[in-house]
Amino acid sequence: MILGIDPGLTGALAILDTQGRVSLLEDLPTVHRGSGKVKRELDPAGLTHLLRPHAPMIRLALVEAVASRPGQGVASVFSLGHTLGVIHGVLAAMGIPWQPVTPSTWKKSAGLGTDKEASRAMAARLYPSIQLHRKADHNLAEALLIARHGLVKSTAH
Repeated sequence: MILGIDPGLTGALAILDTQGRVSLLEDLPTVHRGSGKVKRELDPAGLTHLLRPHAPMIRLALVEAVASRPGQGVASVFSLGHTLGVIHGVLAAMGIPWQPVTPSTWKKSAGLGTDKEASRAMAARLYPSIQLHRKADHNLAEALLIARHGLVKSTAH
């Protein structure tokens, strides 16, 4: 199995079996932390719970390599770094090998540009049994396409 992760608080994960069938497709689990202003964080226990049944069969996890952008706020950059750290830590603790993949790499292999709507539309065509009709489903779509990139890359070798 191949795991694809589109990181972030609105991110998602997808697991494809060796035949390209979807074994798991979920939004990344989050939890509210702290008092006062509500703050969401990636839930490490929730992520572990989602991955545990599949972990022994996951050959590789591809995690989209994301970075800060000019003009991005300090809090959002810290949040993204925290999310990536949790993802990397959970994968390492579960013994799941992982590697980063840049957006340009997996999108190029899928014949896509930077448009998130195009990613959603392509995933909907490739996986018609999965409902990806909402604009907000682009994270699920991108997780699917990241996993698909890993599957295609692994079968080419």
